[in-house]
Amino acid sequence: MQRHFIFITSDSNRIYLEAGYCQDICLQLFELQQASSLFMAKAPKFNRIVYVEEFSNPESAQRRKVEINSYTKMQKERLIRKNNPNWLGITNTEVNSNKKVVVFA
Repeated sequence: MQRHFIFITSDSNRIYLEAGYCQDICLQLFELQQASSLFMAKAPKFNRIVYVEEFSNPESAQRRKVEINSYTKMQKERLIRKNNPNWLGITNTEVNSNKKVVVFA
């Protein structure tokens, strides 16, 4: 069974929040860490994934992504704080576990 993920990325100052979709959260995390130094200096540097949801089919994952993108910044912050009150980023080792939402200090 293929897994589908919805995630929210943030910069180090928690100013920018962006929702995304992927099928391999480990690869997405790696790309995020590598790409943070490649973009222009003025662009926001998304350097950590602070929220993750897992789905079994792509349609429900895409619907949830659209729903999260329609949220205001305050609603996204509440969603993150509900499961990750300290806004800790996730790591590859925790992603491979069977937890629904994983965080790392």
